[in-house]
Amino acid sequence: MYRSIFELAALLVGMGAATPALALEPKQCLPMAQMNAALKAEGQRSLIIGDRRAVNDAPERASGVRVTNYANIVTSNADGSVGYQLEGDLPRAQSSTSMCVRAKLTNIRLFDARKPGTLPGMLLGGAFDDDVRDKEKRGTRPMVITDTVHRAPDGSQRLGLQMIVYGNMAGRSASIYARDANGDPVFMVLMGDTDYTPFAIQTLDAR
Repeated sequence: MYRSIFELAALLVGMGAATPALALEPKQCLPMAQMNAALKAEGQRSLIIGDRRAVNDAPERASGVRVTNYANIVTSNADGSVGYQLEGDLPRAQSSTSMCVRAKLTNIRLFDARKPGTLPGMLLGGAFDDDVRDKEKRGTRPMVITDTVHRAPDGSQRLGLQMIVYGNMAGRSASIYARDANGDPVFMVLMGDTDYTPFAIQTLDAR
């Protein structure tokens, strides 16, 4: 078992492409060893790693709220055709005992949020584009833009909403949005302590 989520990220960074042998599905949860094996079989590489911030009411605290962190990783295979948003049961600095597939991904595109500017590929149309430009003014930019995948009642896989991971590299903060059918941005997840993995940085620097 890996002592921290960093070790899982390191494992994914070092993997080469492989023929998928064990397809993961949304809402599927596995012990860490089994998740590692499944990701390895699919040739997955980690791109982004951070903590989802879950804010809950806590009347017993002076602040009135409790923040709980859950490790989150965005992965992709070599050609960006299959990837996952994964969530552990503990913060990224600790050893999660299991991980769950929060979203299955396809058409995964990696962007460099370290650099200012709005690239054409970041603009998807509708009110979403205004949101991208507004976030750019505050130093927050897309890190990954991808389509989600879900299984239809007949067993076939269908495209769902587009998912966007924004990052503010100066503050190591991030957020996950969906783009709805009307082209509007929909906030989904707040993240902290968020970084590109070494593999993602190597990929971006090589462009």
